Amino acid sequence: MAATSWTPNLTNVAGVDGTSGTGKYVNANGVCTFTAQIVAKKETVSASSAGFGLTLPVPAAAGVRYVFQASLDGRDADHGVWTGEAQIYAGSDGSQIDRIRVTSPSNGAAVLNVEHLYGDAEGAVEAEIITVTGSYPTA
Repeated sequence: MAATSWTPNLTNVAGVDGTSGTGKYVNANGVCTFTAQIVAKKETVSASSAGFGLTLPVPAAAGVRYVFQASLDGRDADHGVWTGEAQIYAGSDGSQIDRIRVTSPSNGAAVLNVEHLYGDAEGAVEAEIITVTGSYPTA
């Protein structure tokens, strides 16, 4: 079965969303498997300390907490890659990922909400990249 393209978008964004998204997914037999990539071309800030979420290609079955793999490539900002998780909470309607969180470089294994992408701010010329991958049962 061929993968279908879709455009993932960040949620919980304050003001202008300076990111672009590309994604692929396969939805078959009640399971959606996806990879989403978000590239921060311009500075982007979350609307609250909860940080960014992410739209999904197909709604997830509600009522269960799902966790996906996430990575944040710091590019120019710090040349690091952090791994983390993207979560859909049990109370969610399943339409989107509620939180994208990555490990903190300064606090051991602590996981922090992704709240700010530098994009082109502070002289950065290469944007950050967020990648989220996983599978979930569909609604």
